[in-house]
Amino acid sequence: VKTKSKKLKALAFPAALSAGLGITEPAIFGVNLRYGKPFVLGLVAGAAGGWLASILGLAGTGFGITIIPGTLLYLNGQVLQYIFMVLVTTGLGFGFYTN
Repeated sequence: VKTKSKKLKALAFPAALSAGLGITEPAIFGVNLRYGKPFVLGLVAGAAGGWLASILGLAGTGFGITIIPGTLLYLNGQVLQYIFMVLVTTGLGFGFYTN
């Protein structure tokens, strides 16, 4: 999504939207693995998010669901910590990336 190439932007925006809903394959295979650097930065940001989740003591009632639908797993009083963790992780992923 953070590119000057119109072709890549046309591919990345729907991939990012579907990743937000939990379907990450278009983002992984269409963008991240193709360029390499976004994939590695996504791994680093995901590891930082996992570390932050453990520091905050997040405990979901299930697993395997991400971002928007995943919010429902943290309705046991931890939803604000979950949203904070998602924002930090997303910010790290976008913040570290430069073309």
